[in-house]
Amino acid sequence: MFLAYVQRFDIVPQPNPQRPTQKGPYAEPSTGMYCLKRARRSDGSFFGNVIALGHIRALVDLVPRLGESAERRLSKDTVLEHVSEFRLNKYFQKELFYALQ
Repeated sequence: MFLAYVQRFDIVPQPNPQRPTQKGPYAEPSTGMYCLKRARRSDGSFFGNVIALGHIRALVDLVPRLGESAERRLSKDTVLEHVSEFRLNKYFQKELFYALQ
């Protein structure tokens, strides 16, 4: 049996396109992508677990949400460790993105 370590991500609430005062699980207005935040336990550790590889349904692409500028310590090898917010890249696989809507 093959295993994989996976981490949980929660959707960051965004304004409703029809009612901007209402927030919910909507795509970010400027990019059209969902914003995700790494889930944490009450002690601050990441929420993750080891699961059987057969339980993984789809591969997704996460794009770091860096803000106005990126930190100097970030590289392609360290970005997953130091960034806690990401965008779900809808251009990676459109069929998956539309299935999540």
